[in-house]
Amino acid sequence: MTDSRRLRVVHEAPSPFGTVYVVDEGDQRSLRFDSAEGTLQSAFLRSDPLAITTSYVRVAAAGLAFTRRRERMLVVGLGGGAFPLMLHRRLPRVRVDVVELNPVVVDVARRFFGVRPDSRLRIHVDDGARYILRREPPYDLIFLDAFSDQGTPDHLKEALFLDHVRARLTSEGVAVLNIALETPRDVEARIETFARTFPGCAVLRGTPETGNRILVGTRRPLPPEPVFRKRMGQLARELELPALHHSVASFEPVRG
Repeated sequence: MTDSRRLRVVHEAPSPFGTVYVVDEGDQRSLRFDSAEGTLQSAFLRSDPLAITTSYVRVAAAGLAFTRRRERMLVVGLGGGAFPLMLHRRLPRVRVDVVELNPVVVDVARRFFGVRPDSRLRIHVDDGARYILRREPPYDLIFLDAFSDQGTPDHLKEALFLDHVRARLTSEGVAVLNIALETPRDVEARIETFARTFPGCAVLRGTPETGNRILVGTRRPLPPEPVFRKRMGQLARELELPALHHSVASFEPVRG
């Protein structure tokens, strides 16, 4: 548990979905829900806002190794904006849509985490399941990262929602699902449902010290692991993130 004596609450705001906290701990600023010691949702270094300090962001970025397209991407769940900001800053031709249900989180991300919407970064205050049904062009990557301290909302776990996600992908697109904060009893069910939805499915595990787990799903069969590793090296150079090359400790295909 985080030592609360080292924390400084910068901002505290009630919301329809619980209290939102902005907390400084030394050089790190983090977003937390329900309490100042709650699960860390997003973080950055105040001395180096462009650094990718949250390990799960690097593992989730590995999803880009499964698609060659870099045009349109969707993130469901804003948090402090670490993942969409990484896409926006390091892939200058990409357009990123972000869907966030909680308007207070959007306000906090703008005021305290450097999220600045523009023509390439759009934020929509909406429910992810409703937004995914919009009649818009398909996405090359969809990152599902909607969490509270109680885990993922139930309706975003359902097979029907994942079917809609799959339908919104380009033929070479990839869906990425963060399961790092799921309770152990929910993880296997999430993996099984995801694998039944996507013809190509794998669990990407971060290094043992991080414990991060990301699911990737594609509409086509997955590449073999050596091809994936080669693409990870290329991706690390493209994003100028050398640590990305070694961020995924294991690549585990899953059959539906």
